[in-house]
Amino acid sequence: MKALVFYGAGDIRYEEVETPKPSAGDVLVKVKAVSICGSDLAGYRGGNPMRVGPLIMGHEFAGEVAELGEGVTNAKIGDKVSVYTNLFCGECAACKAGLTNICDNRYIIGTTMKAGSYNGAMAEYVLAPADKLLPLSGKRTFAQYALAEPLSTGLRAIRRAGDISGKTVAVVGCGPIGLLTIMALKHFGAKVIIATDVIDKRLEMAKECGATHIVNSKGDLVAFIHEVTDDVGVDILFDAVGIQSTVNQGLDIVRLGGEVIWVGLAQTKFEFEYKHAAVRELTFKGVYLYITEMEEGIELIEAGAIPVEKIITAEYHMSKGPRIFEDLVSGFAKDIKVILTND
Repeated sequence: MKALVFYGAGDIRYEEVETPKPSAGDVLVKVKAVSICGSDLAGYRGGNPMRVGPLIMGHEFAGEVAELGEGVTNAKIGDKVSVYTNLFCGECAACKAGLTNICDNRYIIGTTMKAGSYNGAMAEYVLAPADKLLPLSGKRTFAQYALAEPLSTGLRAIRRAGDISGKTVAVVGCGPIGLLTIMALKHFGAKVIIATDVIDKRLEMAKECGATHIVNSKGDLVAFIHEVTDDVGVDILFDAVGIQSTVNQGLDIVRLGGEVIWVGLAQTKFEFEYKHAAVRELTFKGVYLYITEMEEGIELIEAGAIPVEKIITAEYHMSKGPRIFEDLVSGFAKDIKVILTND
């Protein structure tokens, strides 16, 4: 089969590799659409330890069952499926507590974890455990279904925040995760949704996705937020970037006693204005992956409740992958969410 193989920083090649054979309990999925995630781009830049080459990346995807391993009874060839890509152990303390998303022994399809690497869906075929298949009705496109995985992160963020109906919220960063979070916030009844970014095109997209207010954070973001909220600040802030400037500036955006949900993972370490956060009695919650939110995301996509297709700005054949990766990290690309296909 053909696949995009990541070898290291700036080195991804479209080449022939061996087609995997499903073992007992596994299935082979024919990839119909796979999305390029920001974490894939970070790996390509050389800044993500969860991408160690040689590796086939790709964890946001959908396709059709092509071959069954021994003993598989919950699927048949031709079934349209998405895949729960977090392959947790089920035995550790986190798993037993129901927090399978932070299992320390997990594999994640298309990434390198402590347990090891697991080849992903930037290929013609990908292996998956049969018990991780999520059936699809086929009412939507494979490209739409591929976005169930990133949507689930936004849904997880909202679940961590609790009831957001009638709340005033801000979303910092209007990349794919931020935009999908905005759509979900609108769906679940947030009253005021303020979107911030440094790129005007993404702010325009945020408005289309449901933001009630948009502001370029190159300006006086704090003053804008306080004007919109009558000097109170937002109830909940969703940081979909995760760098020193957004995290620290967020302390002045959220109201006294408010809540900050950390979604973005762009920077590993930085200085944090701890005392300023403590004396404001802010609550901070991290978000990583999902538990049941991917199933919920598929239901919302199938019902047409969250129009994820709005953020898809381009689709390319998998063979164009090396050029697309280079374009996306160049700083000049205008695309927001890119889908790769084998058709």
